[in-house]
Amino acid sequence: MSAVPGAPVRVDTASDPALRRTLALTLSRAFADDPHFNWIVRQDKGRTEALKQLFELLLAELLGHHGTVLASADLKAAAIWFPPRGQSLGLIDQIGVAWRFVGITGWRHFPSRAYGLNRMAWRQPDQPHYFLQTLGVDPDRQGYGYGTALLRAFTRQCDADRTLAYLETSKPDNVRFYEGHGFLASGRAKLPHGPWLWQMTRTPG
Repeated sequence: MSAVPGAPVRVDTASDPALRRTLALTLSRAFADDPHFNWIVRQDKGRTEALKQLFELLLAELLGHHGTVLASADLKAAAIWFPPRGQSLGLIDQIGVAWRFVGITGWRHFPSRAYGLNRMAWRQPDQPHYFLQTLGVDPDRQGYGYGTALLRAFTRQCDADRTLAYLETSKPDNVRFYEGHGFLASGRAKLPHGPWLWQMTRTPG
């Protein structure tokens, strides 16, 4: 099969449920074997649906008013990022998200997952930075440049604003991929009862 990613485009998933469901399915396939996301979601018969629900949450409520979603033209790849200080939610939104998050993690694991994610938020760089929250490519399109096209769009934004880029990943192969695009490992953190996360930063070019 031959696939050409083309230029990624900015999309509005917060107001388009059908688009949100499509990209949530793409990202759930992309991260089906990812240690970090599998640590977040419940590991019972509801795992696959919980992974899709997690990405729907990211593409809607957690996106807030400041997050950006970029997608390939065929919707087989997507990236989510936030500008400096653009990740905060109001109290009412936080309560609504918490209830949905319980269904994604399961009651038993909710406290440790919430604590672990909050701890990673505290470990982000003190200086202003863009946060690449998610970058995923459907397995059928991996190896054709989709991820590179999305990452270059992200780093161009960081360079234009002369702002640090930051991301987290739990897979060694991803570390090598991001290093090839100017990112450097700046730390590692262990999630509660879960995998290690590499923290990576890139100074603007």
